[in-house]
Amino acid sequence: MCAQSGEQSAALYAAGLFTEDRRRPIAQWHNPAYAAALLVAPETSPEWPVQRFGIFYAPPDSGFVRVHSAPHEWNPRQPRKSPTEHEAFLAAIAEAERFLQVEMDFV
Repeated sequence: MCAQSGEQSAALYAAGLFTEDRRRPIAQWHNPAYAAALLVAPETSPEWPVQRFGIFYAPPDSGFVRVHSAPHEWNPRQPRKSPTEHEAFLAAIAEAERFLQVEMDFV
């Protein structure tokens, strides 16, 4: 991500995702045989009015790509209104798993 977005942008993203806002869920898959990874993580900062989970793919030895998918959003100001954070997270995981299945079909 540093190579594609710059060190400052990658550091800000990593800070919000891994150190400053640990209450937000992430899901990740790693294939050490191919040196590839897939991550479902929040892609909006906590102060935004609408939150969104994104799907990010690190293909074998070739950078970092955001997987374009349906929006997996929720509104934290209306925590009980569908889609909730949990529903958005589960939808993003399901889409990430479909992406992995497609990728496996090409291996």
